Amino acid sequence: MDEVIPRAGISKRPSSSLIPGAKSTVAAPKTDPATKGFPITFRHLGKRGYEITLYATTQVQRRKWMEHIESQQAALRERSNIYTKAVLSEGFFTAGNRVNCLVPIDGGLKLVYGTDAGIYVSDRRQKEPSIKPKRVLDVTNVTQIDVLEEYAMLLVLTNKTLVSFPIEALDTSDNQSLIKRPKKIQGHTNFFKAGVCLGRHLVCCVKSSTLSSTVKVLEPSNPSAQGKKKQAFKMFQGGQEALKPFKEFYIPTESSSVHFLKSKLCVGCARGFEVVSLETLETQSLLDQADTSLDFVQRKENIKPIHIERLNGEFLLNYTDFSFFVNRNGWRARPDWKITWEGQPQSFALSYPYILAFEPSFIEIRNVETSAMVHILTAKNVRMLHSSTREILYAYEDEAGEDTIASLDFWARSHQQ
Repeated sequence: MDEVIPRAGISKRPSSSLIPGAKSTVAAPKTDPATKGFPITFRHLGKRGYEITLYATTQVQRRKWMEHIESQQAALRERSNIYTKAVLSEGFFTAGNRVNCLVPIDGGLKLVYGTDAGIYVSDRRQKEPSIKPKRVLDVTNVTQIDVLEEYAMLLVLTNKTLVSFPIEALDTSDNQSLIKRPKKIQGHTNFFKAGVCLGRHLVCCVKSSTLSSTVKVLEPSNPSAQGKKKQAFKMFQGGQEALKPFKEFYIPTESSSVHFLKSKLCVGCARGFEVVSLETLETQSLLDQADTSLDFVQRKENIKPIHIERLNGEFLLNYTDFSFFVNRNGWRARPDWKITWEGQPQSFALSYPYILAFEPSFIEIRNVETSAMVHILTAKNVRMLHSSTREILYAYEDEAGEDTIASLDFWARSHQQ
């Protein structure tokens, strides 16, 4: 609508009401239709969002406008039909028991949900709607979960305490109380991240405040190749440490994410992305300050580094406001390529050639090669839960306020074309 009624000082740009997936709504007349008309309210999504109301002279005219608008939206959605969406769970997780995290196990055949009221497991092979997720662990306020299948270990962040369970604790038919007892790893933990660095499986536990962050790097005990699950169970019975200390370092600022590179860690913090050598614990900025083409990052205030993706030897850096490429030396790569996000994403996922940015009210999908907008998927209280090469899992609220868990599969659609 800015093309019709431009706002002072703002360049013309199309309304997101015409972006695929966005919605136009019809508001009830707040005034006498005879004096002002029948309203249609257009909402522009994003951090520069606003609403504008136009008036039709008659109710029939308004209905015709809505038919034309919905027809154009349907055409745009069909033109950008790049994924297959599947609902995995609905009508089960209520407003009092939100899904905060999720991880697939058994090759994606089962899903493990971390919620406000416990940990649940569902089997994706069981398609009957009457079969609901089953609670297997009684832990509250679960904000993160991960499974180290190599070590038969479940990691859970509950009430800011990182604990572990043997993976048998997820068995819905096993009620042994012993294996369902958590083993405390570390308290006062804001978040953790598991990955591979220096050829080792590692777990980073981050204790962060506004002034500093302490990152404790742990390494799982290494059971032998045979009978890993049995040995892991004995390890929990006997009290052997599930994770042993490997390294520990300190960053004098608040940290919000950890990413595993081949031989280093990259920590997203208030100063940007910091690269830490796990061999020397030396820390340096990922961006080279000598590159003046990166000054736009330094000049922008209150931006938060969220996510890193490695593509063809380059790094795609994703912040709350924008994304861009750098090379391994921290210099700007693809100088003509940059995304300025419509919203303020809280998480990202890559399904090449698409990059998805998740914010609470919509998912913005762009082409990672051209940076062009491809699709907008609107919803309420959107949360990205898990990303893999095959699919992206996320949660959102339905009209009743209950959580729906859905999958976006880009692979199947691309192979059908």
